[in-house]
Amino acid sequence: MDNMINSELAEALKIFENPKFMITCDNAGEPNIVPVMSWTVYDNDTLIMGDFMICKTRQNLIDGSKKIGLMVLNMDLESWLVQADFENFHTNDEYYEFMAMTPLFRYNQYTNARSAGVAHAINSSAKFSISKVNVLLEFLKVKRAKGKVPLEESDAGNLPLNVFERFSKMAAIKVIAFYNEDGYPSAFPAFGMVPVSSNRLVMRRSEEKRRGFKLTDGQRVAISLVTLEPAAFQVKGTFREIDENLGYIILDRVYACSLPRPGVRVDIPLL
Repeated sequence: MDNMINSELAEALKIFENPKFMITCDNAGEPNIVPVMSWTVYDNDTLIMGDFMICKTRQNLIDGSKKIGLMVLNMDLESWLVQADFENFHTNDEYYEFMAMTPLFRYNQYTNARSAGVAHAINSSAKFSISKVNVLLEFLKVKRAKGKVPLEESDAGNLPLNVFERFSKMAAIKVIAFYNEDGYPSAFPAFGMVPVSSNRLVMRRSEEKRRGFKLTDGQRVAISLVTLEPAAFQVKGTFREIDENLGYIILDRVYACSLPRPGVRVDIPLL
Protein backbone atom coordinates (compact mmCIF):
# COMPACT_ATOMS: atom_id res chain seq x y z
CA MET A 1 0.00 0.00 0.00
CA ASP A 2 1.34 3.43 -0.97
CA ASN A 3 2.12 5.92 1.74
CA MET A 4 -0.43 8.72 2.13
CA ILE A 5 2.39 11.13 2.96
CA ASN A 6 4.68 11.51 -0.06
CA SER A 7 8.22 12.82 0.25
CA GLU A 8 7.38 16.42 -0.75
CA LEU A 9 4.53 16.66 1.76
CA ALA A 10 6.69 15.02 4.44
CA GLU A 11 9.36 17.69 3.94
CA ALA A 12 6.75 20.44 4.26
CA LEU A 13 5.49 18.90 7.50
CA LYS A 14 8.97 18.59 8.97
CA ILE A 15 9.64 22.33 8.64
CA PHE A 16 8.15 23.75 11.84
CA GLU A 17 8.04 27.28 10.44
CA ASN A 18 5.56 26.21 7.75
CA PRO A 19 1.95 27.12 8.59
CA LYS A 20 -0.15 24.07 9.52
CA PHE A 21 -3.81 24.32 10.41
CA MET A 22 -5.62 21.61 12.37
CA ILE A 23 -9.36 21.13 11.80
CA THR A 24 -11.63 19.24 14.19
CA CYS A 25 -15.40 19.00 14.68
CA ASP A 26 -17.64 18.50 17.67
CA ASN A 27 -20.52 16.00 17.72
CA ALA A 28 -22.80 18.50 15.98
CA GLY A 29 -20.35 18.97 13.09
CA GLU A 30 -19.29 22.46 14.18
CA PRO A 31 -15.80 23.01 12.69
CA ASN A 32 -12.85 24.38 14.61
CA ILE A 33 -9.54 25.41 13.02
CA VAL A 34 -6.35 26.56 14.72
CA PRO A 35 -2.69 26.83 13.70
CA VAL A 36 -0.69 23.93 15.16
CA MET A 37 2.85 24.34 13.87
CA SER A 38 4.20 21.31 15.74
CA TRP A 39 2.62 18.72 13.43
CA THR A 40 5.33 16.60 11.82
CA VAL A 41 5.97 13.09 10.54
CA TYR A 42 6.76 10.44 13.14
CA ASP A 43 7.04 7.45 10.81
CA ASN A 44 5.57 6.80 7.35
CA ASP A 45 1.88 7.79 7.64
CA THR A 46 1.99 8.36 11.40
CA LEU A 47 1.82 12.04 12.34
CA ILE A 48 2.56 13.65 15.68
CA MET A 49 1.99 17.03 17.33
CA GLY A 50 2.61 18.77 20.65
CA ASP A 51 -0.40 19.49 22.86
CA PHE A 52 0.08 23.21 23.52
CA MET A 53 -2.65 25.89 23.54
CA ILE A 54 -5.30 23.66 21.90
CA CYS A 55 -8.10 23.69 24.49
CA LYS A 56 -11.14 23.49 22.16
CA THR A 57 -9.30 21.20 19.74
CA ARG A 58 -8.45 18.83 22.56
CA GLN A 59 -12.04 18.88 23.79
CA ASN A 60 -13.32 18.03 20.30
CA LEU A 61 -10.92 15.10 20.04
CA ILE A 62 -11.98 13.72 23.41
CA ASP A 63 -15.72 14.38 23.23
CA GLY A 64 -16.39 14.71 19.49
CA SER A 65 -15.04 13.16 16.31
CA LYS A 66 -11.51 11.80 16.01
CA LYS A 67 -11.52 12.49 12.28
CA ILE A 68 -9.27 15.47 11.63
CA GLY A 69 -7.97 17.57 8.77
CA LEU A 70 -4.59 19.26 8.34
CA MET A 71 -4.01 22.10 5.89
CA VAL A 72 -0.27 22.31 5.28
CA LEU A 73 1.31 25.30 3.51
CA ASN A 74 4.87 26.24 2.70
CA MET A 75 6.54 29.58 2.06
CA ASP A 76 6.02 29.19 -1.71
CA LEU A 77 2.23 29.09 -1.18
CA GLU A 78 2.05 25.40 -2.03
CA SER A 79 -0.51 23.52 0.04
CA TRP A 80 -1.85 20.07 0.81
CA LEU A 81 -4.89 18.80 2.71
CA VAL A 82 -4.31 15.73 4.89
CA GLN A 83 -7.20 13.77 6.40
CA ALA A 84 -6.32 11.58 9.35
CA ASP A 85 -7.71 9.50 12.19
CA PHE A 86 -6.58 10.79 15.56
CA GLU A 87 -5.34 7.95 17.75
CA ASN A 88 -4.73 9.41 21.23
CA PHE A 89 -2.69 11.73 23.45
CA HIS A 90 0.51 10.20 24.83
CA THR A 91 2.65 11.02 27.86
CA ASN A 92 5.83 9.42 29.20
CA ASP A 93 6.42 7.20 26.19
CA GLU A 94 8.40 7.22 22.93
CA TYR A 95 5.87 9.52 21.21
CA TYR A 96 6.13 12.13 23.93
CA GLU A 97 9.94 11.90 24.00
CA PHE A 98 10.05 12.37 20.23
CA MET A 99 7.97 15.55 20.43
CA ALA A 100 9.82 16.88 23.48
CA MET A 101 13.10 16.67 21.55
CA THR A 102 11.88 18.72 18.56
CA PRO A 103 13.23 22.30 18.21
CA LEU A 104 9.84 23.79 19.13
CA PHE A 105 9.96 22.37 22.65
CA ARG A 106 13.51 21.21 23.39
CA TYR A 107 15.12 24.64 23.46
CA ASN A 108 12.18 26.66 24.76
CA GLN A 109 12.12 27.21 28.51
CA TYR A 110 8.73 28.96 28.35
CA THR A 111 6.67 26.30 26.60
CA ASN A 112 6.26 22.60 27.07
CA ALA A 113 3.87 20.13 25.47
CA ARG A 114 1.39 18.57 27.90
CA SER A 115 1.31 15.47 25.74
CA ALA A 116 1.95 14.25 22.21
CA GLY A 117 -1.02 13.76 19.91
CA VAL A 118 -0.73 10.94 17.38
CA ALA A 119 -2.75 10.52 14.19
CA HIS A 120 -2.66 8.21 11.17
CA ALA A 121 -3.07 9.75 7.71
CA ILE A 122 -5.73 8.08 5.58
CA ASN A 123 -5.71 10.49 2.65
CA SER A 124 -3.78 13.44 1.26
CA SER A 125 -4.58 15.75 -1.61
CA ALA A 126 -2.47 16.68 -4.58
CA LYS A 127 -0.26 19.74 -4.18
CA PHE A 128 -1.95 23.02 -5.04
CA SER A 129 0.14 26.07 -5.88
CA ILE A 130 -1.00 29.69 -5.64
CA SER A 131 1.08 32.39 -7.32
CA LYS A 132 1.64 35.78 -5.71
CA VAL A 133 0.05 37.36 -8.79
CA ASN A 134 -3.06 35.27 -8.24
CA VAL A 135 -3.18 36.33 -4.59
CA LEU A 136 -3.12 39.97 -5.70
CA LEU A 137 -5.82 39.47 -8.35
CA GLU A 138 -8.14 37.60 -5.97
CA PHE A 139 -7.67 40.29 -3.34
CA LEU A 140 -8.49 43.10 -5.77
CA LYS A 141 -11.52 41.27 -7.17
CA VAL A 142 -13.01 40.53 -3.76
CA LYS A 143 -12.61 44.15 -2.65
CA ARG A 144 -14.77 45.19 -5.60
CA ALA A 145 -17.47 42.72 -4.51
CA LYS A 146 -18.14 44.29 -1.09
CA GLY A 147 -21.34 45.98 -2.28
CA LYS A 148 -22.99 42.62 -2.98
CA VAL A 149 -23.15 41.68 0.71
CA PRO A 150 -26.25 42.68 2.72
CA LEU A 151 -25.43 44.37 6.01
CA GLU A 152 -27.12 43.88 9.37
CA GLU A 153 -26.04 44.75 12.91
CA SER A 154 -25.62 42.03 15.51
CA ASP A 155 -24.63 41.68 19.16
CA ALA A 156 -22.27 38.73 18.57
CA GLY A 157 -19.54 37.96 16.08
CA ASN A 158 -18.28 41.51 15.68
CA LEU A 159 -14.60 41.88 14.83
CA PRO A 160 -12.53 44.06 17.13
CA LEU A 161 -10.76 46.82 15.19
CA ASN A 162 -7.36 45.11 15.36
CA VAL A 163 -8.83 41.87 13.93
CA PHE A 164 -10.78 43.80 11.28
CA GLU A 165 -7.56 45.48 10.15
CA ARG A 166 -5.69 42.18 9.97
CA PHE A 167 -8.47 40.56 7.92
CA SER A 168 -8.20 43.51 5.52
CA LYS A 169 -4.54 42.76 4.71
CA MET A 170 -3.61 40.90 1.55
CA ALA A 171 -0.56 39.28 3.19
CA ALA A 172 -2.55 37.64 6.00
CA ILE A 173 -3.07 33.88 5.73
CA LYS A 174 -6.77 32.98 5.81
CA VAL A 175 -7.93 29.36 5.79
CA ILE A 176 -11.60 28.38 5.79
CA ALA A 177 -12.66 25.04 7.30
CA PHE A 178 -15.90 23.09 7.14
CA TYR A 179 -17.37 19.64 7.78
CA ASN A 180 -17.19 17.66 4.55
CA GLU A 181 -19.80 15.10 3.48
CA ASP A 182 -17.18 12.30 3.65
CA GLY A 183 -17.12 12.71 7.45
CA TYR A 184 -13.73 14.40 7.62
CA PRO A 185 -13.24 18.14 8.13
CA SER A 186 -11.70 19.92 5.16
CA ALA A 187 -10.19 23.34 4.46
CA PHE A 188 -8.69 25.51 1.76
CA PRO A 189 -6.76 28.82 1.68
CA ALA A 190 -8.92 31.90 1.08
CA PHE A 191 -6.60 34.81 0.30
CA GLY A 192 -9.49 36.42 -1.58
CA MET A 193 -11.40 37.29 1.59
CA VAL A 194 -11.96 40.68 3.23
CA PRO A 195 -14.33 42.16 5.83
CA VAL A 196 -17.34 44.10 4.58
CA SER A 197 -18.46 45.15 8.05
CA SER A 198 -17.66 44.16 11.62
CA ASN A 199 -19.71 40.96 11.24
CA ARG A 200 -19.50 40.08 7.53
CA LEU A 201 -16.70 38.64 5.39
CA VAL A 202 -16.92 38.38 1.62
CA MET A 203 -14.90 35.71 -0.20
CA ARG A 204 -13.95 34.58 -3.67
CA ARG A 205 -14.71 30.90 -4.33
CA SER A 206 -11.86 30.18 -6.76
CA GLU A 207 -9.87 27.85 -4.46
CA GLU A 208 -13.04 26.14 -3.29
CA LYS A 209 -13.95 25.21 -6.86
CA ARG A 210 -10.38 24.39 -7.92
CA ARG A 211 -10.06 21.85 -5.13
CA GLY A 212 -13.39 20.18 -5.86
CA PHE A 213 -15.32 21.43 -2.83
CA LYS A 214 -18.86 22.79 -2.71
CA LEU A 215 -19.93 24.95 0.21
CA THR A 216 -23.70 25.03 0.59
CA ASP A 217 -25.84 27.99 1.59
CA GLY A 218 -26.33 27.92 5.37
CA GLN A 219 -23.28 25.73 6.06
CA ARG A 220 -21.25 26.32 9.22
CA VAL A 221 -17.65 27.37 8.66
CA ALA A 222 -14.62 28.38 10.73
CA ILE A 223 -11.81 30.63 9.51
CA SER A 224 -8.26 30.87 10.84
CA LEU A 225 -6.39 34.15 10.41
CA VAL A 226 -2.62 34.27 10.90
CA THR A 227 -0.46 37.36 10.39
CA LEU A 228 3.26 38.09 10.48
CA GLU A 229 3.19 39.90 13.86
CA PRO A 230 2.65 37.00 14.82
CA ALA A 231 -1.02 36.96 15.79
CA ALA A 232 -3.74 34.38 15.24
CA PHE A 233 -7.53 34.53 15.44
CA GLN A 234 -10.45 32.27 14.63
CA VAL A 235 -13.90 33.34 13.52
CA LYS A 236 -16.99 31.18 13.07
CA GLY A 237 -20.18 31.77 11.20
CA THR A 238 -22.64 30.76 8.50
CA PHE A 239 -21.77 30.67 4.81
CA ARG A 240 -24.15 32.38 2.39
CA GLU A 241 -23.93 31.95 -1.37
CA ILE A 242 -24.03 34.98 -3.67
CA ASP A 243 -23.21 33.14 -6.90
CA GLU A 244 -20.75 30.53 -8.15
CA ASN A 245 -17.85 32.94 -7.73
CA LEU A 246 -18.73 34.75 -4.50
CA GLY A 247 -20.01 34.06 -1.02
CA TYR A 248 -20.06 35.73 2.36
CA ILE A 249 -19.94 34.65 6.00
CA ILE A 250 -22.22 35.95 8.72
CA LEU A 251 -20.01 35.91 11.81
CA ASP A 252 -21.22 34.95 15.28
CA ARG A 253 -17.98 34.08 17.11
CA VAL A 254 -14.50 35.65 17.25
CA TYR A 255 -11.64 34.06 19.24
CA ALA A 256 -8.03 34.92 20.00
CA CYS A 257 -5.72 31.99 19.22
CA SER A 258 -2.39 33.26 20.49
CA LEU A 259 -0.85 34.44 23.72
CA PRO A 260 -1.60 35.92 26.17
CA ARG A 261 -5.19 34.52 26.18
CA PRO A 262 -5.67 31.79 23.58
CA GLY A 263 -9.25 30.57 23.18
CA VAL A 264 -10.87 33.71 24.65
CA ARG A 265 -13.81 35.24 22.79
CA VAL A 266 -13.09 38.80 21.65
CA ASP A 267 -16.42 39.75 20.05
CA ILE A 268 -17.63 43.33 20.33
CA PRO A 269 -19.27 43.83 22.73
CA LEU A 270 -17.39 41.32 24.87
CA LEU A 271 -19.65 38.47 25.94
